Amino acid sequence: MDSFFGSAGCAVIGASANPAKAGYQILANMVAAGYTGGLYPVNASGGEILGRPSRPSLDSIENEVNLVVLSAPASATPDILAQMDRRMRKRGDIRAVVCAAAGFAEVKTPEGTAWQKSLTEFCRSRGIRLLGPNCVGVIDVNRKVDTTFIAGIAHVPGGISFVSQSGAVGAWLLMNWAASPAGGVGFNKFVTVGNMADVDIIESVAYAGADPATRVLGVYVEGSAEARRLVEAAGEVARTKPVAVLKVGRTDEGAQAASSHTGSLAGTDALYDGAFRQHGITRVRSVEELSDVLRAFDSLPLPAGNRVFILTQAGGPGILCVDELASAGIFRPARVSDATKSALKDCLPPIASICHPEGHADITAAAGAREHVESLEILLRDPGVDAVLFITVATLFLDLAAMARGIAEVVERLRGEGVSKPVLPAVLSGDWTRESRGILEKAGIPTFESPERAVRALAALRGYAEFRGRRPS
Repeated sequence: MDSFFGSAGCAVIGASANPAKAGYQILANMVAAGYTGGLYPVNASGGEILGRPSRPSLDSIENEVNLVVLSAPASATPDILAQMDRRMRKRGDIRAVVCAAAGFAEVKTPEGTAWQKSLTEFCRSRGIRLLGPNCVGVIDVNRKVDTTFIAGIAHVPGGISFVSQSGAVGAWLLMNWAASPAGGVGFNKFVTVGNMADVDIIESVAYAGADPATRVLGVYVEGSAEARRLVEAAGEVARTKPVAVLKVGRTDEGAQAASSHTGSLAGTDALYDGAFRQHGITRVRSVEELSDVLRAFDSLPLPAGNRVFILTQAGGPGILCVDELASAGIFRPARVSDATKSALKDCLPPIASICHPEGHADITAAAGAREHVESLEILLRDPGVDAVLFITVATLFLDLAAMARGIAEVVERLRGEGVSKPVLPAVLSGDWTRESRGILEKAGIPTFESPERAVRALAALRGYAEFRGRRPS
């Protein structure tokens, strides 16, 4: 597997000077990622692509080539195999092939099936690892590799690795991250497996999860003929670091659609559910929840307990948060000390509602940036609080940027004092809050689009903390 990420020399067969073609975007992404191993466009028409002369064939490249990316049509497979055969006879240096092209076994035609079989058999006979066909490719931000054709990726280093059976879901996630208020969500590795002719999702999960730079692993799965091995591989990772899985095919109709898409068996959903719980794997229900949970795990400490305080500047969103927190069934309101209540009363506007009910303070729209920051610090210092859900709404008279800078400073200072608790801000909403959310996220405090999404992320943190507490060391 390491051959896909640690290559000395990459050839892109089917490279194109047309920005609308995958063969162009793959080259552009490798350049944008900062790849330095030697990048060689292969196109029989010749010419120059992104300042690099294109070679007429793979075997005409003089320098070392460990990685080959295929973006030419599937019908070109016989010619490509001939080029690869000549290359291996002459240099023997190809270690891995990423086949981004579609039109193979997934289309269920005799030709597509035959092309996939011949490509797979050739790679196996020469000891070459094959990813795909019909995959989006791989990314390693730290090692500056990006063989995908996804436009607009932000190559920001982070601790999230993601393995997907769907290239489209992977692209959806990465493009959303690129548009984050901080200018990009950090991640480590990204793998899409496509038709799994050789490298499958199980091997990819084990590889990405074992990477020391991976702090949390995300997986999108439609199904597997070896469901037990898949769950066990993810469970082995979950012994030491969190794993979040978006498993689709929950309904009979969805299972049929998943089988049609990948040819994999979706399996009985209830069995997956129980197996995930047994192995400490967090199951999410949407791409949005997957993103929220991965970002929370990557940046926030696990809560020491289930006592949560809701600090809200707006009544309605605060009530939504109370409902969602109660519905989760694993939390209880944090009961703070009389000293904490007195300190909150002293720093907040007279109309603020403090601990009515317990674990809840509505500081009202009269609260400015200073009141937001001071009340948060008071709560984080209370030993009866394990986590804070922080909700505020943009108003013309609230300096959101000053509030965000203050929160970031408080969280960092308290961590230096040994007070490390998760703070999950829902800063509502839209472009009004983009600057303040960016300040928080750059400080390692993920923000959320709604109170409900913040609660679901906190529930994932708490669920994994409980699993780690139960599991024998």
